[in-house]
Amino acid sequence: MDASKIMVLGLTWALMIPWLSLVAIAAVSAFKKWQRTKDFLKRQMFYLWLGATIVFIGDSLHTIADTISAYTNSPTGPLQILGTIFEFRTFAMAFDVMVFISYYTLWALFIVTRYQQNQLESHDKISIGLAMAAMVLTLPGVIPNALGIYTLEYNITLWTPHIICFIVFGVMTVWKLIRCSRHALKQAADPLVQNQERALSITGIGFACSFLFFILSLALIPLNEKFGMFMIPKTFAYMLAFIYLIKSIKLSTPNA
Repeated sequence: MDASKIMVLGLTWALMIPWLSLVAIAAVSAFKKWQRTKDFLKRQMFYLWLGATIVFIGDSLHTIADTISAYTNSPTGPLQILGTIFEFRTFAMAFDVMVFISYYTLWALFIVTRYQQNQLESHDKISIGLAMAAMVLTLPGVIPNALGIYTLEYNITLWTPHIICFIVFGVMTVWKLIRCSRHALKQAADPLVQNQERALSITGIGFACSFLFFILSLALIPLNEKFGMFMIPKTFAYMLAFIYLIKSIKLSTPNA
């Protein structure tokens, strides 16, 4: 590898280590709350710790795959496993998409549990349906590469069908999180609940900003690969979201 690639990888790991640390803290905090709570709050904590755990796995694989891709000097990161070529970066990228679809699905379920007493509304059915469609549309790229059957070059744009479903579903979920938390904030009299809903609202704003940079990146990458740099402020927006998510989890009452 040349010096420029080593520098890029070093900066990538320097950014990802604090990000993954925040995700791990969120997962552990939610898991501890899940163990100590019951009823609706227990279910909320389950969604949060499971979501943070799969994000940690997905982004860890993503970062490792980028490193392998740079080392092999191939956009798909080929590795020979038991005599079969496995396109590791292609698989990791597709897997990461599945992870974030699942993550926002868990947020949609969190919202239903927290604000709607587990009652699905039309908005929820539509958004979760879009999430399922996004997953199904992603599978043709995941399964063959997982089995090493053929090489699928990683060429993803804003107009890829599963990305369209994911963006619409994700924006619907984030918008509802912000709307519900702000409404609950106005209705809450308990200062602890107010602080928790405020933290959830800021978490939603962080997710909204991350979606903005995600959309800009995918829309502009076909014009110039340098626009992939928008993924950096996207990650910082996620860091903001997780800082306030951790605060929200810590503000949760131990028994409810």
